[in-house]
Amino acid sequence: MADDDSRKVVQLPESWRLLLQRGVRCLRDGDFARALEAFEQAHREAPDEPQVLLALGREQLRQGRHDAAERMLRRARELQPGSAATAAALARCLGLHQGKATEAFAVLREAQAACSEPAALHVVRGELLLESGAFLEARAAFGQAMDDPISAESAQLGLARTYNSEGIALSDRGEDEPAIFALKRAADLDPTWAGPHVNLGVVFGRMGKLGKALEAYQAALEREPASPVALFNLGTAQHELGQRKDAVHTFEELLLVAPDYPHARSALANVLGELRDFDRTIALLLEELDADGECVSCWSSLGLAYICAGNPARGEQCLLRALELDDGYFNAIHNLANLYVAQKRLDAAEELLLRAAHVDPQRTAELLATDGRFSHLRDREALRGLQPPANGQ
Repeated sequence: MADDDSRKVVQLPESWRLLLQRGVRCLRDGDFARALEAFEQAHREAPDEPQVLLALGREQLRQGRHDAAERMLRRARELQPGSAATAAALARCLGLHQGKATEAFAVLREAQAACSEPAALHVVRGELLLESGAFLEARAAFGQAMDDPISAESAQLGLARTYNSEGIALSDRGEDEPAIFALKRAADLDPTWAGPHVNLGVVFGRMGKLGKALEAYQAALEREPASPVALFNLGTAQHELGQRKDAVHTFEELLLVAPDYPHARSALANVLGELRDFDRTIALLLEELDADGECVSCWSSLGLAYICAGNPARGEQCLLRALELDDGYFNAIHNLANLYVAQKRLDAAEELLLRAAHVDPQRTAELLATDGRFSHLRDREALRGLQPPANGQ
């Protein structure tokens, strides 16, 4: 006789649960398209199941489908009003993606009154406060979630972003030392994040501490080796420190990871020009001008590169083009005046220097006083008044 247990039927999970589990696995694997597909299929089979609505709403929100996400999350909250996770997701959708901060805070207050475990709500409240620039309040909100094992990591990352944003704001106000403290705190809270180190580099650069700026950018690249902004800033710092070959290497790496990064080609071209590699300088600037034919600085740099490469006629054309686009662009005026002096076209050079004096009289006077190439022009009556006093004041 068969054992009674052999006749028992194993109850299989409902199909929507299997689809929900499949979607979660796809999310873990980074397959977001298949995750969304699984959640949508689960929703077709269980349109009023709160777990499905929450999962689908979150994924729609992650993929930028904000209106669809709001509908799903509102319905999930109607069906399960005591769910902190649902209230948090809805508030995030409303406040961070749809510009409805007042309603988002109202959702959080209502949910917190009914929820025994509000840590997730504190995290979202911190995010909303951070978005509005209320750094102290945001810091307090994230701090309230730090003791919760589920929300602690999100709260710590939120604190890191709060200190980072606060550091940027302090630096913009010229409060560099407090800014450095805040940015270092952000870096400590999220050791894998490159952002605070990039911002530290910017602050140190503004303070004239280029060595420390360089170290900060290198620290950022240890955390995010392909960070375009860190690479650009590092190359710029290396250039300013006279480390031209290192700057070339850094800018070349930047162009590999972000070929269209703004000003990357012109920055590399300027360094190569100083290294007298004029062929590559010209090629890079021409490539940059293909993308932006009205880049005044590129036309000016290209003109100088052609002159240095032994093609003054083409160099003059490029400098004149720069001045067509901006008749007060000082570098183009200066370089063209140099060319005219070298060609003994002193009247044309004088006219340019008078234009330069209108743009920047002090800088023009210093050029006349210190640049030997203008020695033939210093005694011209029209330019005498531009010479700085003998005591340099």
